[in-house]
Amino acid sequence: MSAQPRCEVVPMAIPTVRFGDREVSRLVCGSNPFMGYSYRSEAHSQWQRQHFTPQRISEVLEKCLEVGINTLAGNYDDDRTLARALDILEKRTGHRMQWIAYTHGGRGENQEDSIARIADDGAFACYIQGGVVDSQFHYNYVGSIVLNRGDTLDRAIPWLALIREKGMLPGLGTHRHQILRLAEQRGYDTEFYATPFNFKNIYCSYAEQFKAVRATPKPIVAIKPLGGSGEIKAPDALTCCFTGLKPTDVVAVGVENEHIVEHNARLTVEILEALGTPQPAPAPA
Repeated sequence: MSAQPRCEVVPMAIPTVRFGDREVSRLVCGSNPFMGYSYRSEAHSQWQRQHFTPQRISEVLEKCLEVGINTLAGNYDDDRTLARALDILEKRTGHRMQWIAYTHGGRGENQEDSIARIADDGAFACYIQGGVVDSQFHYNYVGSIVLNRGDTLDRAIPWLALIREKGMLPGLGTHRHQILRLAEQRGYDTEFYATPFNFKNIYCSYAEQFKAVRATPKPIVAIKPLGGSGEIKAPDALTCCFTGLKPTDVVAVGVENEHIVEHNARLTVEILEALGTPQPAPAPA
């Protein structure tokens, strides 16, 4: 039985969208800082890995819940880092945070095992990691892909089926707008996509990404809005995302402490209130 909450959760007015039968806050918590992917330096990444124990992660996630961020978007690792943090959080507060998980990286050899473990640890949605998806073509990681070389993207079909079989919403991650469009054209069984979205073209081509995101009716989890390393400031990043994405999409932002959590939540509320009733944004030139 879960412990009783130690405090009343009084969230900010962060709007939510539907993911399957769940309500997901439009701002969700990313996991790169928790897992030591700083994109700044190896020294900073090492600090993150040492600092963010499951206990410390749970404390930051508690602040997320308090301000109305009800979902974590993050990867599954062999140490069950995020799963353990979510268990600690639930025991301490009585609240179970929703988890959109993504699978192991690499070229896809561990996908079935990764999906099964994610399901066992309670994620309600799971997507195939973007590097795994991109590597089904001849490419340079998150650089250029060559759509007429390789193309083993259909390998994702049984992976998506397994996610569905395990009772989770199936999704596909990719850094490339071409693959997002191709997955839609082929009619893969996806409920959502996860893909970078920022105006500095870091890990994406913003103009093309905008068009691809707008072309699919399915929800998007926008990742790397800060450019991965915080190169883009939060007000600019969130403004870009909430004006460019569809009203059914969410933004995942990694955080290092509770102050940043509250700052980002307030920015999200202010930006969405300023935007009012969502209107389709014009496509970039």
